[in-house]
Amino acid sequence: MSADLCVSSSPGDIVGSAADQGCSSVVSKLLHHLVSSVTPKSVSATELLSVLAVHRYLGEPASEASCGPPSGYLYDVTVSDGSCQVKCHLSPELNPLVQRNCLRAGRGIRVTRCSLVYDEKRLSRCFLQIESLELDASEHTSQVDVGTLSAAPLRDLTTNQRGRDLLTTLQSATPLKGGRAHYLPLWNNTDPCGAEWNSSKQLPAAEVPFEACGLISLETLSRTWRTRVEFPHLLVRVMYKSRLRYYGRPGTKVDFPYQAYLEVADQTGMMSVVLWNSLCREWYQSLHVGTVLLLHRYSIKQSYQRRTWATPCDSQMKSYRFIEICLNPRDPHTEIQIVPTKQVKAEWRLPNIKYNFITRVELDNMPDAYTCDIIGVVTFVGRCQRGRKEEGSEDFFLYRWVHAVDGSTQQPFILELFATSQPETFEQIHPMTYLVCTQMRVVREFSVPYLTTSNESQISISGHHKGQPYTQDPKVQGFIQWVKGQREKDLLKRSVVGGYYSFPPAPNLFQDYCKNLNAEAVLTSTSDLMKVIASLHYREHRRITLQAIIAAVQFIGPTESAEGRGTDHVQNTRDSAGLSLKEGDPFSRLSSEPERVGELPDKGLRQTAKSLQTVPTKDQQRHRSPVLNHYVLRHRYPLRDLQKTSSKGQAPRPTREKLLNSPGALKRRKQANTSKVLLLKRRSSDQDADETVNDKGFSQGAEEPVAANRDEDRTAETDLNYVSRYTWRSTMWSEIRGQLSAHLHFGQLLSESVSRKFDYKHREFLMQQYNLQAAEYKPATVTSSMDLQRFGPACNHGYYSVTIVGINHQVAVDVVFLPALKSHEGLCTLGRPMESHDNRLASVLASGYICDKEPTDNNQKGHTSASPDHIVRTAAELDNLHVICVLDLCHYGGDKSEVILNKIYKVTE
Repeated sequence: MSADLCVSSSPGDIVGSAADQGCSSVVSKLLHHLVSSVTPKSVSATELLSVLAVHRYLGEPASEASCGPPSGYLYDVTVSDGSCQVKCHLSPELNPLVQRNCLRAGRGIRVTRCSLVYDEKRLSRCFLQIESLELDASEHTSQVDVGTLSAAPLRDLTTNQRGRDLLTTLQSATPLKGGRAHYLPLWNNTDPCGAEWNSSKQLPAAEVPFEACGLISLETLSRTWRTRVEFPHLLVRVMYKSRLRYYGRPGTKVDFPYQAYLEVADQTGMMSVVLWNSLCREWYQSLHVGTVLLLHRYSIKQSYQRRTWATPCDSQMKSYRFIEICLNPRDPHTEIQIVPTKQVKAEWRLPNIKYNFITRVELDNMPDAYTCDIIGVVTFVGRCQRGRKEEGSEDFFLYRWVHAVDGSTQQPFILELFATSQPETFEQIHPMTYLVCTQMRVVREFSVPYLTTSNESQISISGHHKGQPYTQDPKVQGFIQWVKGQREKDLLKRSVVGGYYSFPPAPNLFQDYCKNLNAEAVLTSTSDLMKVIASLHYREHRRITLQAIIAAVQFIGPTESAEGRGTDHVQNTRDSAGLSLKEGDPFSRLSSEPERVGELPDKGLRQTAKSLQTVPTKDQQRHRSPVLNHYVLRHRYPLRDLQKTSSKGQAPRPTREKLLNSPGALKRRKQANTSKVLLLKRRSSDQDADETVNDKGFSQGAEEPVAANRDEDRTAETDLNYVSRYTWRSTMWSEIRGQLSAHLHFGQLLSESVSRKFDYKHREFLMQQYNLQAAEYKPATVTSSMDLQRFGPACNHGYYSVTIVGINHQVAVDVVFLPALKSHEGLCTLGRPMESHDNRLASVLASGYICDKEPTDNNQKGHTSASPDHIVRTAAELDNLHVICVLDLCHYGGDKSEVILNKIYKVTE
């Protein structure tokens, strides 16, 4: 590898070649230039480097001498040239590149300027700082050579003191700047981060004589804690475990500012235990619900009352909430010992773990804030999203939506799962796994109740159930019996992953929507919309409201949805009698993966002439979307030229050449070319001179081919896929569009916004797409040959692109509107109060769904067709109507932002 390095300490550049110096490593050459300079210099490398890791840590407090706003968090980046790797500090001015996931593990960069910086508050500490860089044009992660820090070219760094200081810093596993002792997770503060958290404690081999330790009960401790200086040993069982709490701030001097609560109990009652600071790193991953502990050299203090508490499932157990046991790393250093399960004796009378499992059918009768446990088979896993804790803060909640069924009813549990300090489990939740969630809270603010995690919730999935205390619970045993009778293919048909998911639904009245919002946060101006979108961090979800006017509406059919390609993708799996549960272990993983027959769909609604001549079965007709029946299929060209019969029987099947050169195919290709020209003219002109527009602003656009590959060999196939696009424009749109100060374009459905049908065979790839970007590069997880569009969409009935204009007519924005179908029982309709309406566009936008069932009463009035053309024709009643638009925003990384219209409120209401 040859590399050109530019070393510039002045306006003049000194250009050197790595090959000239007998070294092929760009990184090594860069380091040698920096350490050999008498005065600090800036160095740039024109060669492409690969990012191996991006690490985050707490920043420094703002000083009077510092310029610019303080950064709450700092970032270190590890880069490699294939031969050697080096960890660099990222200049705070470049932090937005990480926060928006532009600079990420696996991507290539060119360092246009970096320098050697000394930490003036620490002895013999210097590091590389990247001050400017260029991102590789290719955004896709590629295979990279990791390289190694201990490569031979780095040996010469020890020739001077600066080199020795730099090498010492590079070999350290701690953050480069600020004296911090550890790194944080890249996207939240709740999860443990680093190999030191995963070290498991070794259990004592010899039995400990616990009776000789001089034990004290919790009840006695609660009465005598004020009069004691030292406390005897405590023998307790962990009943509940909270998530980690990170309390670090820029001015915090504690190396590991963590805290975790445990609820422990003996035969006399239950009390809180607080695990502090470095003990969290040392013990948190080893302490589980049901673990028996022997504690010594602890302290007692009055408890902090303004926190959440676990809800005991045993109403007879006494709880001592006025004091708490503190486990400290020093003053005094607490001694913690885990008692092996085989050494636990019945005469200790430690309480058993009790649960409060409920079924889905019982959930409908549970009150708000009720605490319960659930078990079910996962049928939907949403994308990981982040919510900002406070306006302007860099701290985020991490959460995802999950559906699970338990057989008691067809309705699933709707679960809002926040990160529970179990990152491996949280990322591995996928459809078809058995999910157990404890200490969940019921939320009944809407028509359909859902469950959300509490601070003490714990999550378990398939592969981690063995040995858990809940396996003997009667309702868990009942679930096991039900799931044994289920077939894999039946569950797979219901399994969906990712995409835009809006829950809970917005209230019907705007006054109810505003109840839980601050007065300043209710409305956002359209002029501030771009600022809001630009401020979004990676996977941050935000909901805002705008006062606006609907200026234009366009329906985009399924084959025009660039992200909705794929027919109703049927999971062809083997017909198994059950879920292959291993005997003796009711929670074993599936013994084999469902087999897939045929290719994954990647051709939209494309079908060959042969498949279109085949008469659909009654089952296919029943499952076909009514909108597609009325709209998509009606506008396809008939196959009159492709099938001819004679009185003697059916004629021989025409050859491919005849199909391509048939009069009908030639005519369709000519019409396709004409439509392309019309499309280009229409998009480049402010006036639609090539369309016929009626007095209500409705137009039926030219039919457009949307297949990606338009080669001649596939013309006969792809020419069958034209879908009309229906458009309505307000009467004032042509007048104001030329006077807008800005027109924001977010009206195209993104691939990440589409919910996909789950494929068990490719579950790792699918979950990689919907989990967050990994902080470290892992070659095994890179699947460059696969694409999300290979997986069929869960709801494939098209979408609407809606243009809204601010009430001051200064800013317009195109947004996506994804209505659900009332008859479609699945992900799109769950949780919505599905009342019938007249299918006028105003009703569809206000409700978020289409009533696609025809009325049974022929005398019923006010019902219009559910077809897109009829819906768009009713848009004239929205002309110049003042509405409030509820928009859902989500940033996918880079320049991808999702802006979806959730619903509208009429100001007159």
